[in-house]
Amino acid sequence: ADLSDTVESHANYLTSLLSSGFAALKHLEQLDRKDAAEDDRPEPSDEQAQGKRHLLPGLGSEKAGKLLAACVAEPSLLSAVYWVVCGHALVGKALPAELQVRTLEFVLSCQCQSGGFSPHPNHPAHILPTLSAVQLLILLGRHDMLEVGGPCRAEEIISYVRSLRLPDGSFRGRTAVASEGDCRFVYAALCTLSLLSALADPDGDSQVLDETVAWLLRCQNLDGGFGCRPDGECESHAGHTFCSLASLRLADERSKLSLPPRNRSRLVRWLCDRQCGTAGGLNGRPGKAPDVCYTWWTLASVELLRGSCGKASTETAADLVDELDMADFFELSDLRGFIAKCMCSAGGVSAHPGDDPDPFHTFFGLAGLSLLD
Repeated sequence: ADLSDTVESHANYLTSLLSSGFAALKHLEQLDRKDAAEDDRPEPSDEQAQGKRHLLPGLGSEKAGKLLAACVAEPSLLSAVYWVVCGHALVGKALPAELQVRTLEFVLSCQCQSGGFSPHPNHPAHILPTLSAVQLLILLGRHDMLEVGGPCRAEEIISYVRSLRLPDGSFRGRTAVASEGDCRFVYAALCTLSLLSALADPDGDSQVLDETVAWLLRCQNLDGGFGCRPDGECESHAGHTFCSLASLRLADERSKLSLPPRNRSRLVRWLCDRQCGTAGGLNGRPGKAPDVCYTWWTLASVELLRGSCGKASTETAADLVDELDMADFFELSDLRGFIAKCMCSAGGVSAHPGDDPDPFHTFFGLAGLSLLD
C-alpha cells in the first residue's frame, strides 16, 4: 500500500464526508423520533429524499442511515468528526477553512455545564467525546481555547475528568452510579489530562497514578493480552491492549510497562498471533477475521512495548523487544497487501476488502499504515 498514490482521493473522501455530515445534522431530530407513527410524519419532498440518499459518500442509503442513527444513539458523533479531521492531517492535507469553522462551532456546541463534552449538543457529557473535543481543538490550532479561564474553561474540563475517577484507580465513562471502570475510559481520561498538562494530582498525592497503574496491570490476562477490566473478567482484545499500554505510558511508569519476562513474552506472542495467515491482515482477538482498524491497535501496541522495555535479563526475542524491528513481528508485505485491498478507489478505507469505506476504518487504517512508513 503506497499512501502517496492515494492522498488526494482520501482527502477528497474525508472532506466530502465531513461536509455531508454537517449537512446531515438537520436530520438528527427526525432520527431521534424514528419510533413515532409514520402517519404523524410529513412526507419528505423529492428534493429532501434525494439529499438523504447522498448524506454520506461511499455508503449506500441504507448503510448511511444506519451509521447516522448509530452516531445519534451512541457516544460517537463528536469522535467521528475527530476521525475525519485527524485523517485529513494524516494525509498531509489542510482542512478547508469553511470546515474548520464548522468543526469548531460544533465542538463548542457540545460542551456541557460540567465542563465535559457530549457526543452531540444536548446529550450528556462522556469521557470519550471529551477527549475528542480536546484533540480537535488542538488539531485546529486553537490551543487558546484550552487555557485556564479560556472559552472552553480548561479548569472545568480537568475537574470533570477527575470526577470520573473511581476508588480503585480506574475511570468510568460518565457520571452514572452504575458506571464501572474500563481501560478505554482510563486511556481517554489520562490522555485528556496529559493534553491539558494536568496529569499530576492537584494535592500533590503521588500515589494517585500508582493506583491506576496497579489496576491496569491487573487487566493483563494469562494469554498475554489485555482485557477492558481486570482479573480475567474480559477476554483479551487488541484495542484494550493498546489502551492499557498507552495508559501505562501516559502515567510515566516505564518500569511498570517493562513487564516481568514471562508476562512480556506472552504479550509479544499474543500480538504476533494477531496476523491472519494468508489474508495478511490483523485481527483483534483469536478466531476473528482480519479488520483494517486493528492495524493501528496492534502496531501501536508493539511500538509502545518497544519504546519502554527495560534492560533484558535474558536473550530471548521477547526480552530483546526493544532491539527488534516491526518486520520481526509481522509479515509486512502481506499486511501492506491487506491494507491495499481495503483502500477504495474513490477514497476511504473499509474494514475488509470489498466493503464500503467509513470514517472509523479510514482513520485507523491510515494511522496504522503510518506506522509502517
